[in-house]
Amino acid sequence: MNVQIDLRVAELLSSRLCHDLVGPVGAVNNGLELLEDDMDDMGPEAMKLASESGARAARALQYFRFAYGMAGSRLGGQLTELRELAANFFAEDKFKLIWPDHDIPAETPDDTGKLLLNLLLLGSEALPLGGEMTVGIGVGEGRLNVALSASGDRAALRDETRPALVSNTKPEDLTPRNVHAFFTCRVAERLGGDLAVDETTPGTVRFTVSLPA
Repeated sequence: MNVQIDLRVAELLSSRLCHDLVGPVGAVNNGLELLEDDMDDMGPEAMKLASESGARAARALQYFRFAYGMAGSRLGGQLTELRELAANFFAEDKFKLIWPDHDIPAETPDDTGKLLLNLLLLGSEALPLGGEMTVGIGVGEGRLNVALSASGDRAALRDETRPALVSNTKPEDLTPRNVHAFFTCRVAERLGGDLAVDETTPGTVRFTVSLPA
């Protein structure tokens, strides 16, 4: 990937991150302003607003730190930490996260954890009305197979996401709303695999990546 693409992707990922954080951070400010104004009996409600919004912002920062940053490259196959990150981040969403215990190789390649976290983001975007997200991991024929199924009413990829999953996508065609899909594909490629998406079953979007074990 050349320098121009690297910069474009970095800019768009930064835009997405700021967009996802501006809501809870703004709510913290609103709560603090209410406290400063000391409006009648608004104190307890203002404290609750600031506290809950601050917690949401902290969870988002922690998740994106591992999903997009260097910290995620060192996670490997530490599934306990990955599950905890995901459970906290998606706790207030409308879908149920199903992530059974899996036995995977001790020397799971770096970036596998980052790949999983990014697949979860893709899956969550495909569930506008809620449902279930199920993580599956297994080893077979010398490959580490990672799968994520997103099932629910009207489950589907966003229209703007599909073009970003194509290998020859041009960086100038990316936006803050689909750069994440492009980034996830590049993470899979760096691990020696390709991201495949299956929407043939109504109400289900399935993401799979087969990696060298």
